[in-house]
Amino acid sequence: MNLSLKKLLKKLTILYVTNKEEDYKKINNILEIFFQKIIYSNNEKDALSIYNKIFPSVLLVDVNLDDSNGIELIKKIRKKNKTIPILVITKNKEVNNLIEAIKLNLVDYLLKPIDINKLIFSLNQIAKIILNSGDINTSIKNNIKYNYIEKTIINNSNKEVLTKTETRFIELLLANKDKIVSVEEIKRVIWGNKEVSESALKSLLNRLSKKIGKDTITNSFGIGYGIIST
Repeated sequence: MNLSLKKLLKKLTILYVTNKEEDYKKINNILEIFFQKIIYSNNEKDALSIYNKIFPSVLLVDVNLDDSNGIELIKKIRKKNKTIPILVITKNKEVNNLIEAIKLNLVDYLLKPIDINKLIFSLNQIAKIILNSGDINTSIKNNIKYNYIEKTIINNSNKEVLTKTETRFIELLLANKDKIVSVEEIKRVIWGNKEVSESALKSLLNRLSKKIGKDTITNSFGIGYGIIST
């Protein structure tokens, strides 16, 4: 892996889902070399909760979980995010799993025992996908862009750093660009099950609007918010 691709990964967070502790220790040693942060989960419910809270940049899933087939977890995440790079680990070559995996637009399908060289090759592919897809900077509106790596708003030569809640808000709207996201969904993604007042949401909206432009976020009264292309 060349230096620029390795530097790119080193700014990212990966969510690693497996219930096999022996596999985790071996693979985690490799992931620590390439990623800024590794978040670990051993079940589907926890993994979904983590995903909704931290918005990882990469997903690594062992399909043989105790509480579900990891493919089902990936299907749920794909409904929320069509582009996040995903690697799958499995102990068999079951045809049904392979067919399902192909449909889910995975970067690779790694068989156990994991070949470390193949894992590193797949990580290299992920870095190239992120770099070439333009997912580092994405256009919001006019000359305003969002940087997924630095979590910043770029407006011409100016940069504004976003807070965690602002980041979750803008990434949710961008994942649903040209759609209206309901207030209920916004609160769930940003604050989870915590009770949040309307004033808290409006305060967040006002802070973010100052950074990305007053008319960038559309308010569909009584329904929700969105970023609509013009």
